[in-house]
Amino acid sequence: MSLNIHILSSSKDLTPFTKVLKSVAKSVELSIKKLIPLGDIDVVFYNNPEATLKESGIGGFTPCANIIFFSLDPKNPNFKQEVERELPFQLAHEVNHAIRFRTPIPKETLFEAMISEGLADHFAVEVTKRKTPPAWATALTNTQKRDLVAKASKEWNLPTYDHHAWFYGSEKKKIPRWTAYTLGYDLVAIYLQKNPKIKASKLVSSEASLFA
Repeated sequence: MSLNIHILSSSKDLTPFTKVLKSVAKSVELSIKKLIPLGDIDVVFYNNPEATLKESGIGGFTPCANIIFFSLDPKNPNFKQEVERELPFQLAHEVNHAIRFRTPIPKETLFEAMISEGLADHFAVEVTKRKTPPAWATALTNTQKRDLVAKASKEWNLPTYDHHAWFYGSEKKKIPRWTAYTLGYDLVAIYLQKNPKIKASKLVSSEASLFA
């Protein structure tokens, strides 16, 4: 059982990074296997700048339990260093999503989506032994957190919530970029602090209600 790596070759811009992409994936795979069963997951890397974070030139998306897509922008000025620094974290994050998909979710609400992202980030911290959380998990001030938790709680259980606004920001709705990522990270952090003997890797399939 492993991560099956596919680097799409129609764009030659990724060719110089083939070795490092495979190396990063193998390292993350070995680290995850020390924590939990992995299973087979296809990981597709392809040149797709428009779907990447401007800060890194990397963007991950996991639509189901058996495949992860990574959009890459090899021409991003930060890409070369971020492939080695940021990609391991993002890959571990997306693997967590894939594994979580193995437990069917009746309906995705705002709260479920926030907890899913928080769990993925804490799992990635555990896998990579990273000392600091990613930027999207620390995007708000304490005052913003207080106000936005109150605002989000009114939509906790709505499957019709505005995903893009809560996760990527909306000036119209006065929701800063990455709000739901930060709130989800904090909600999972609170649980882990209260239960110090429990690791994020053991919570992959936990129901969101555990963190309410």
